[in-house]
This record gives sequence, structure tokens and C-alpha cells, in this order.
Amino acid sequence: MSRFGLDGRIAVVTGAARGLGAAQVHALAEAGARVLAVDLDPEAVRAAFADDPLRDRITAHRLDVTSEDEVTTFATLCREDLGGIDILVNNAGISRPAPALDYPMADFDITSAVNFRAVFRLSQIFGRMMIDTGRRGAIVNLASIGGMVVDGPGASAYDGTKAAVIQITKNFAVDLAPHGIRVNAVAPGYIETEMTRRYVQDAAYMSGLYEYKIPMKRVGQPHEIASAVVFLASDAASYMTGHTMNVDGGWVIV
Repeated sequence: MSRFGLDGRIAVVTGAARGLGAAQVHALAEAGARVLAVDLDPEAVRAAFADDPLRDRITAHRLDVTSEDEVTTFATLCREDLGGIDILVNNAGISRPAPALDYPMADFDITSAVNFRAVFRLSQIFGRMMIDTGRRGAIVNLASIGGMVVDGPGASAYDGTKAAVIQITKNFAVDLAPHGIRVNAVAPGYIETEMTRRYVQDAAYMSGLYEYKIPMKRVGQPHEIASAVVFLASDAASYMTGHTMNVDGGWVIV
């Protein structure tokens, strides 16, 4: 079982203050990693883990993943203070639903910047750092079943960015494989978080999903995504790269 452990590894998780990100931070720390939990609101990160028994393994950092200056500064800190990192989890994401024909371009731009450009840029910077520091690391991207199927109304921009994440996961996997660095993604289905609550609390809407879309007939929980992230980051997945793992209750198979 040691192959599932992350003792001695240093991990970065973006969008770490709540929801999927917070669950991933806890799970990675539980597996033995030291976790740099980054978010626009580091105080929210500190509050989220104030009572966590693993809080000594977790440090909060401010990071706007769309800011080139902040990303560069944070990467420099990781390189100079820690000697590099072993695991990057590109979790930060936003969703601003609207009909495709009326989609505001300002919302399109920020959705693309957070969900796609930031994943690309952070993978560039930390992938290069892993090469330069000789670390056979792992990058795990948070995609979505929305990158494969239409997963809800008004999701054109969000789904488009997640499809892009699935594709660049493959591209980075090919480019980084010769250096022993693996790149995979997790594609959540409907998970109960603040982002999905407006749908999850709509009983009629969810009843239809359970009937026609989700064979397991329930929504997922953040820890179920976190478990997949830990697996892909660990040596247990040592021969996996370029793969997108669906964690969706069976949505995409029906």
C-alpha cells in the first residue's frame, strides 16, 4: 500500500479554499504530502483547515492563477524555498452559465482564463521546474464530464474550457513523459459543491438526471474526487499518463 502514499512529496493545489479543492488538500496531506494550498483568499484557506488535524502539513498562499506576475512569483518561491514541487493539482475553476447565443464575452474571457489558460500556464511553469530539479512528478488537472458531453443548460463556455483541459492533458503528457513526469486529469460528474448547489437542490431536475443520466442515482461528494486525485498523483498510477478518469456515477456511459 505504500505505493498509494505521498510521504516526502510537496504538492500545490489551486482553488483550495472550499469544495473540491479543500477536499483534495486534506486527502493529499492525509496521504503524507506537504501541501501548498493556494487561492485568491488565503484567509479562507486558513479558516477551512484551522481545525484539521493535518493542518501542520498545509500552508495557505494567495495566488490569482490568471495573473502572470503572481504565478511567476509563487513559482519562484516554490523553487527557492522548497527546491521545487512534486505534484501540481490544477483545480481552480469557475462556471458562469448563460445561453450560448447570449453568452457575455466578458464572462467567456474570465472563464477561459481560469479554467484553461491558467491550467496551461501553470503546467508549463511547474512542468519545467520538475524537469530542472530532476523530480519525476505528477500533474493532475480537473476537467469535467462537460468536456465530453453537454452536462447542463448554459454550459457552453464552461464545457468548452473543460474539453480543452482534456486535450492539453494529452499534449503535456506526451511532452513530459520522456522526463518521467506524468500528466492526467479527473473528470467529475455532478458533485455536491457550492458551484453545483443550485442544480443539486432542484429536486425535479435531479430526479430527471437520476432517471436518465446517473446510473448510481446520486450526486458525488468532494472526497470521491479527492481520492482519484491522490491516486493519480501517487506511484500507484506510475504507468498512467494522458488519461482522463471519469468520476461521474456512470453519466458518460449511458
